[in-house]
Amino acid sequence: MTIERSRGSLAGSLVVAFAVVSMTASAASALTKVRSDVPLVTDPIVFSGFCPFPVTYQDLAGSGTQTLTFDEEGNLVRIDVRAHVVSRFTANGNTITFNNSGTLTVVPQPDGTDLVTLHGHSWNADQGLLTGDPFMAIATGRVVILSVYNPATGYNDFLWIEQNGRELDVCAALAE
Repeated sequence: MTIERSRGSLAGSLVVAFAVVSMTASAASALTKVRSDVPLVTDPIVFSGFCPFPVTYQDLAGSGTQTLTFDEEGNLVRIDVRAHVVSRFTANGNTITFNNSGTLTVVPQPDGTDLVTLHGHSWNADQGLLTGDPFMAIATGRVVILSVYNPATGYNDFLWIEQNGRELDVCAALAE
């Protein structure tokens, strides 16, 4: 099954934001690849504007690593994240605990966009600033996204998304 729609990603933007912070600390290094641990989100975070109600997110267990790859001039050319995490969404007295494990690859494009590919289990969320269609979803399978960073929100806004696999509408599941 292929689903195509314009969406922004919260999950991708969190990883990209972390990678940019790490990149600025490590880019001056002569290394071609820089590896580091990706910290779990152990303190609950409340997200508003994705569902009609606030949703709390938290990682319960797991670990992850990221690899930043730089070209000979020190420019970031690729981010690879491998995670084995159990996460939880809560709202309205309901809870979804899910496998949030898989790989994420971000390849910055010459035009300033990011090509993001996720394999395995992941989640995406968009406030709908471009599309008017806010959402929060858990995906299983392969997801390919073209996004652009929005400095006003701190998130990546998706220009398009293609998903092969299953998707759970988190807003609908937590509203029940």
